[in-house]
Amino acid sequence: MKMSAKDMRELCRDILMRHKLGEEDAHIVTDCLLEAELRGRPTHGLIRLPGIAERSASGRRRPMRMTSEGGAYARVDGQENLGYLVAHRCARTAVTKADSMGVGLVGGVNTGHCGMLGYYASMMADAGMAGLVMCNTLPRIAPWGGTEPVLGTNPISAGFPARDGQVLVDLSTAAITNGEILMALKDGKPIPKGRALGPDGRLTTDAAQAKRGAVLPFGAHKGYALAMMVQIFSGILMGAAPVPDPGKDYGIFMLAVSPSIFQKMALFQDGVAELVKRLKSARLAEGATEILVPGERAFRERDARLQDGIDVDEDLFRTLERLRA
Repeated sequence: MKMSAKDMRELCRDILMRHKLGEEDAHIVTDCLLEAELRGRPTHGLIRLPGIAERSASGRRRPMRMTSEGGAYARVDGQENLGYLVAHRCARTAVTKADSMGVGLVGGVNTGHCGMLGYYASMMADAGMAGLVMCNTLPRIAPWGGTEPVLGTNPISAGFPARDGQVLVDLSTAAITNGEILMALKDGKPIPKGRALGPDGRLTTDAAQAKRGAVLPFGAHKGYALAMMVQIFSGILMGAAPVPDPGKDYGIFMLAVSPSIFQKMALFQDGVAELVKRLKSARLAEGATEILVPGERAFRERDARLQDGIDVDEDLFRTLERLRA
């Protein structure tokens, strides 16, 4: 079935407010989930809402607090608030610091899953900043050469302001994300070969076995190295758990940089435009019709879904309607 962005926003907001989130916080979480759906990332969209509602309704919330702060840096203790809210606070703080100091480095601790990282990198790019975002998660990636999950799926995102929007990099260091496994489980479909291990340490295409086992890093040893880098930056450096338990004390790393500390914004945007132009004019590979830059597909999907509506699984919709009632 199809839903308009307006109807989806109202549905999410109503469910979250019914499950003990205030209006402002419900708006933040709703916007994160809706943007994931609009950009073609349903693994980080409505499928997450039942779990968020359950956690929100059952948890005892305390105000977030700054545990360390200077002119260009800060650390936010999330006090076990939803990761979406903690990450949003970190992104706003990083932009504020960069506005005044040129650079804003902000970490978050004591929180959980924060959704699509590209949302927060987009916030920084929209504010005229070059932004870098990383976070760790519960153990899911096996180290290269191992079969036991130790590292999180540990995504990385970067956003850059451009004249016609932004360039947006958003990727996981895992060969397959937890969200993709959840979608495969829901749909009763296998996962692609060579992405995950079962509890016995053998390669599997069974989503249920993959959920109980481990996933592989993308790009073999290179993805493994990147996942470890993210774990150190967002977890250990910030004082979060080196290897967190599920949903407990994840870490967030955010860096906002104002291009104006090095050059005028116009010159920075000239450089981005020149790079994009050169990329798009490169000779095409056989079978290719166009070269896209990072984020371009997602923003095209967004425009199309705003116009035509968003596909929603009917079983999921019925679940959400029950949560709303």
